[in-house]
Amino acid sequence: MRELPRMVGGLFGADPILYLPVRPEIVAELQVDQLRPEFGRYRHRPRVLRIRGDLTPDMLDDTT
Repeated sequence: MRELPRMVGGLFGADPILYLPVRPEIVAELQVDQLRPEFGRYRHRPRVLRIRGDLTPDMLDDTT
């Protein structure tokens, strides 16, 4: 288990949240309301459009 860094939910001093990192196995196409996250997050929740069975995680560039 690991602890999320910095602030959670936009609030400093929030209780730490533990999470378990996972290995990516599928690729999903998302719809977001802005090109890049602002302050480490999107304004609105990203929406899953479809699972991309034609792609694998190692085919993607993680900088986009």
